[in-house]
Amino acid sequence: MKKLPYVLSAGVALAFWASPALGVGLQVYYEDGPQDPLFIPVDVHEVGDGPNSAGPFPPGEIILSSWTTTCETACPAWPYDDPNIINVLVEITRVDIRVDPADPNGPVPVWYVADPETTLTNYDGWIGNLGLLDAEEAFKIDHVGVNRPLVYESMRWDNLLEYGETWRFIIQDYQNACGGPPAPFDSIGIASLSTSWPPSTGSLLVPEPATLALLVMGGFALLRRRRG
Repeated sequence: MKKLPYVLSAGVALAFWASPALGVGLQVYYEDGPQDPLFIPVDVHEVGDGPNSAGPFPPGEIILSSWTTTCETACPAWPYDDPNIINVLVEITRVDIRVDPADPNGPVPVWYVADPETTLTNYDGWIGNLGLLDAEEAFKIDHVGVNRPLVYESMRWDNLLEYGETWRFIIQDYQNACGGPPAPFDSIGIASLSTSWPPSTGSLLVPEPATLALLVMGGFALLRRRRG
């Protein structure tokens, strides 16, 4: 049985969070770490908890989130899953609706970025604010490579979060120095520009619509090189 070395705030261990926050466009940089490439574009948006499409997050950037503990690991082949620290299973659901059929927002890849007070062991590298040397531990939420935090997709198994879809993903050896939980996601900004706990302990990032096509094309090019 895993034990949490930092005491979480009372009453939040299995709570469901739907606190509003502000959707913010960001420019970021990344540095790859010991596991899988992050491959995140410069221009991204932060997504987060909001009650509906009329809330503070714009369409395409609203989620609901909850969490619990888990015995699963994100990196079975990686030796750093500490048996004395809990792993958490985070559930997110993209609840907003596309009000315009021509809306370019669609299925998106998602990255998790820890706040400064949060640590974990299944990080792919570090993501920070462009122009500032303040990167924090981060991973791409997917089911490929060495680090496979994504363990459930309610729709197509394609590592892309769709409208109405629910994901579950693992944060391995989760710790927060302030006792904050791994959900909700309603901070503004990342790394040194994050508001941190309270209200949240991490951020979720998705590509800007204009950069998503370039990201997909880059992935296809990489796949062709590997097959060649």
